[in-house]
Amino acid sequence: MNLIAALSMFALTLGPSFIYSESEEPERLLVKMTLVQEASSLGAYCLDGSLPAYHLHRGFGAGEHNWLLQFEGGGWCNDIKSCLERAQTRRGSTSYMNKWEVFSGILSNNASLNPDFYNWNRVKLRYCDGASFAGDAKFDNGTSLLYFRGQRIWQAIIFDLLRKGLGNAKKALLSGCSAGGLASFLHCDNFTGYLPRNTSVKCLSDAGFFLEV
Repeated sequence: MNLIAALSMFALTLGPSFIYSESEEPERLLVKMTLVQEASSLGAYCLDGSLPAYHLHRGFGAGEHNWLLQFEGGGWCNDIKSCLERAQTRRGSTSYMNKWEVFSGILSNNASLNPDFYNWNRVKLRYCDGASFAGDAKFDNGTSLLYFRGQRIWQAIIFDLLRKGLGNAKKALLSGCSAGGLASFLHCDNFTGYLPRNTSVKCLSDAGFFLEV
């Protein structure tokens, strides 16, 4: 590695938590991953035992005290075999995830594309438990180990965000797509309970439609 490349890599480690990609297309906002370092004290682990994570882009102006949290989607694993396979992918481990995530759509900071939420604090919760951020169990047969700790992951991320300003939110929207849409149903009431009584809270299941039959 030459000197310029080495200095560039070092600069990235000290840089901001977001960057803009260079392309012929409109600028894309890339937001750096935050690992929840205190998650282990809560027993909150991804399927493979890695720490859970989220991406946060700070709000500003009139949206400085408003928060939008989005659960990442990604289906489910259905048995030990499929969960062991999932644990070796980005769907079951933060070790395999990209450390920078594109914020687009409802997470965009472009006022013309996302006029309602562009200046809010916007958070993407990474999905790594295989069960819609639900469950509190562990599988250990002596040779294989899996953590089904979606509920604890949710709590660990919320506790981390409360310290970063979520606890003073004036407006809050909990959303999710696909499997994340189910998570928004499961945690809506619980989410409201973490926030001040005068906070306006809404929940949105985006492309997550589940019938009780």
